[in-house]
Parts: sequence; C-alpha cells; structure tokens
Amino acid sequence: MKNRQTLLGLSLLAALVFFGAFILETKELYYRLLIGLGFGYALARASMGFAGSVNRLARTGSSTLASALMLMFLLTSIVTAFFIYGTETSYALKIYPINMGLAVGGLMFGFGMTFSSCCATGSLTDLSSGFSRAIVAVFFLSFGVFMGFNTQATTDFVRKSLITSPTGESFQGGVFLPDLFTFDGFHGYLGAIVLSAVFTFLLIYLARYYEKRYNAKHGFIPMEEVTQAFTRKELLFDILFVRPWKMRVSVVIITLLFASLLFLYEKGWSASSAFGMWFGKLLMLFGVSAQFLSEFTHKSVEFFTTGLLSHGTTVQNGAIILGAFFYLLIAGNFKNKFSAGLKISTKDFFVYAFGAFIMGFGTRLSNGCNVGALYTPIAEFSLSGWLYLVVVVIGGFAGNYVLKNYVNKTCAI
Repeated sequence: MKNRQTLLGLSLLAALVFFGAFILETKELYYRLLIGLGFGYALARASMGFAGSVNRLARTGSSTLASALMLMFLLTSIVTAFFIYGTETSYALKIYPINMGLAVGGLMFGFGMTFSSCCATGSLTDLSSGFSRAIVAVFFLSFGVFMGFNTQATTDFVRKSLITSPTGESFQGGVFLPDLFTFDGFHGYLGAIVLSAVFTFLLIYLARYYEKRYNAKHGFIPMEEVTQAFTRKELLFDILFVRPWKMRVSVVIITLLFASLLFLYEKGWSASSAFGMWFGKLLMLFGVSAQFLSEFTHKSVEFFTTGLLSHGTTVQNGAIILGAFFYLLIAGNFKNKFSAGLKISTKDFFVYAFGAFIMGFGTRLSNGCNVGALYTPIAEFSLSGWLYLVVVVIGGFAGNYVLKNYVNKTCAI
C-alpha cells in the first residue's frame, strides 16, 4: 500500500508540475504554484505551524517549535535586507499601522486559532490530514474574512496608525525599523537587524523560561527513544520520503521560498484575503451579484470576478494544500491520516466554526493573519509584526485557558 501511494504521489506531482505550466496563464502564476507546493510540503513535513507553537507552549510547555519560528523570522529578515536595501519603495512591503485594530485583531486571531486548532495557512495544510476539522475551519475563516472586509476598509481604528516613520508613511503607515537607525551607516538596516535579534532572543528566552516553570510545576517525562532496524533500501526510502524534517531544515527552505517571492514579485507572503474572495464566489453561485459584493465589502468587482486560476494568492494557497497532500501521499501515510481526520462531533463542529470565524474577522482588523500580519511584516522590518506577535500569543493563552476551564473536555481539540 505504501509503495502504491508513493508511486501515485510522485506521478501526480510530476503531472502537476508539467501540466501546470500550460494550464496557468502566466509564468508568474506558475511560479506561485511551485512556491506554494514548496510551502505546503515543508510545513507538513516538519509539522510547523504558528498555532501549533502557541498551543504546544500553553498546553505542554514545549518551546521548541516557538523557538524555531522565531529564528525563522530573524533569518528571513536578514535575507530580506539584502533584497530591499536602499530600494524599499520599489517593493510592496507590509509596513502596517499600529493601532487598536492590530491589537484587537491579534487577540481575536490568537483566541480563534486555539479553538480551531489551526491558523490560516494551517487550515490549508490540515485538509489532507484532518479534513473534517480543516474544512470547517476554511469555510468559517472565509466567512469571517468576508464579513470583516467592510470594517477593514471603512474604520479609522484599522486604517490609521497611532505612530509612524518616514518610510512607513510611504506604505500603509506604521514604523519601518531601519528608520530608527539611520545613523548606523547602513541605511538603518544594521540597527534594525540587531533590534530584531534582540526581540528574537528575548522571546526565545521567555518561552524557554516558561517551559522550565511549566516542567517544574507539572513534571517532565522525557520521550523514550524508539530504535528501529532498517535495511539500506528502507533507510534510503525513509530519508527521501517519510521521515519528518528537522525544524531547522524547514526553516531554511521556507526562508528561501519567502526570498523567492521577494525576488520574483517584489512582495512577501500573504494568504488570508483570498479566503474572503472564495466566500464571495460561493455567494455568487447562489445568485448574489459581484456588484453587491463589491458595495458590501468595498472591494473591486474584479476582486470577485477574477478566475481562481488567475488569482495569484489563490493559486499559491491551493498549491499549499497540494504540497501537504503530496507529502503524506508520497510518504505512504495519506490514507490512514485522511481516514482518521474524517470524524467530527457536533460539539467539535461548533467549536471549530466559532474559532475560525473570529480568527477570520480578526485578520481584517489587523490587516492579515499569521503570515500577512506576523511573518511577512517581521521579515520586512515592520514594528507592527512584533506587536502582533505579542497580542496573538496573549490571545492564544487566553483561548487555551477558556478551553481548559470552560469547554467540555470531551471536545476533541
């Protein structure tokens, strides 16, 4: 069975890579397909996700994933500096406003991702291994994003920044960290990288300090090492297709994929706005006009009428789903994982739906999700990303507290 799944997975992947060049209208869309496949594969193979990092820290005290993500943020910002140095305004940087929208949206996102057990990109990668939960999350996250478009477009507490910097004013407002260190002889980038490193290692220290306190209180039971005997052939197969990557491997790969977006498109990674477009297209299937959707959301008519295969973020998001799917299929684990993820209780359905909706609505207040408001802004030296990280973690811990103390423990979270 494993060999058949592996052969099927490799065949489908090869067919997608080959025929994708002919199906998609432009080379740019094809590159987004390849990048998305890489993101999905890397996230799935290393079991990396921001929601998972907060939940692991809150529920088990483990800081390993959180520390890996922090190092990825720092590494990506260093790589980004080489691209945008002295040419910031030629890039579509996510220098976002610092305001109540950022704070409230981040709290909502953190709280919601705890209930739905995934973040925005996590809901995509989970479709292959936790289908029932993930499809509920995708639908209600899309609903939340759609409903939040109006607020995002019309309210000052989302649009206007309380503080800004000269370069920040050239974008959406907010603070571009190199503007704070223009005296450093490197257009402020040396100071911005140093400050980012300080933030990174401070947060890693706090996470590990929390881990020590958690283990001292709850006790720490080390996992037993499992040794297996492999033949040389089995070992090679396992290395190539099955064994999960160490987090540092995925950190490097995701950083390089992010850099490829900057190189090819002069902008970073974004994901959540496409969810709202998908919900709008679903409404159009039931007779709602694109003009009405445009008036309600303050998005353009073209935003809802653009074909799915002509929309770059949709192509990339779809490829993320497929990248995770191909990893499980090639590793021979898809059938078991997918079957196990089909079960869902009524109570779980409502918990996932609630979490995903407020998570989606929160993305509109903060102008993005764990990718668009967190990873990319931090990588592009926006102070908003670091502040968003803090409030998301607070929201995540609050959500875990509510789940633990007020939600029935039989709920499969």
